[in-house]
Amino acid sequence: MLASITVGARAGTPAIGAGAVWIPNTGDGTVSRVDPASNHVVATIRIGDAAAFYKTVCEPYGSVHSFMVTTFHIRRCDLPSAVAAGSDSVWVAKNDTNEIVRVDPAANRISTRVSTGVVPFGLLVTPAAVWVTSYDDDAIVRIDPISGRMLTTIRVPGRGPTGVAEADGALWVANSRNGSVSRIDPVSNQVTATISMTCRSQCLGGAVPLALASVANQIWIRNEGDGTVARIDTRTNMVVGTIDVDTFYGRDGQDAIGVTPSAIWLSGISLQRIDPSTGRVVRTVDQGGITLAAGFGSLWVTDVVGRILRLDPQRLRSG
Repeated sequence: MLASITVGARAGTPAIGAGAVWIPNTGDGTVSRVDPASNHVVATIRIGDAAAFYKTVCEPYGSVHSFMVTTFHIRRCDLPSAVAAGSDSVWVAKNDTNEIVRVDPAANRISTRVSTGVVPFGLLVTPAAVWVTSYDDDAIVRIDPISGRMLTTIRVPGRGPTGVAEADGALWVANSRNGSVSRIDPVSNQVTATISMTCRSQCLGGAVPLALASVANQIWIRNEGDGTVARIDTRTNMVVGTIDVDTFYGRDGQDAIGVTPSAIWLSGISLQRIDPSTGRVVRTVDQGGITLAAGFGSLWVTDVVGRILRLDPQRLRSG
């Protein structure tokens, strides 16, 4: 471990970019900026009033356990629910107003607000677009990162879009409720392929794909419902491998895949390293985490008490 960093309440998945590590504090309405040179929080950006939002949106339903079981609707109550970083900008999901906001990393403040018309879930920043998935509204929204204008809303095939990645000139989206991954042509904004995720053994709620990552000509998908990771060949749009991994560990709908130059990393009760060349788990590390990201030569792991642990992937030992 290189550092243990205290951030805000209920830390989510870190985002790497714009010269820093950005943490959505989903329980207190802020984003923490961590300087990778010092491992210190150097700014905290206020996104909204999380306590007031939770009281008005979630408390009227009663206990979260009474209506959110087996769904990712618990993420509806997160503020902010997600953050994504590009080379010179940071975008944050503002669920209380169904917006995404752009944070200027030079000033550490909100510079642009964009209404999405849907409840944001996942974010991806590319040079040509900011993509927003909405699990609640079965939609994918495309926004122009320069003008901040909403360009299009894609609702086919829908069924709970969550995780999102870019590979082979296409956008790839996990449809968590119907167990599939869709490929979208960013030129036409049309779905060109939908690949089913099936359970290797019995699973009550289906495969439930969530976290996505791209490596070379493959999309890696973590299926929360049956404890597997699948691989799609982006040249053929076919599943070319599936492996068993440790059980997901954390809040429903909160997970990610970390990609380093030589490995793919999963969080959970233990950290697992997958060799992308063989598609096999080659190391299990006795360190738990609910989600993670890779960048600045490190793994940034959100642990169960909400700290951000900076780990050196080259020095992690098997547990």
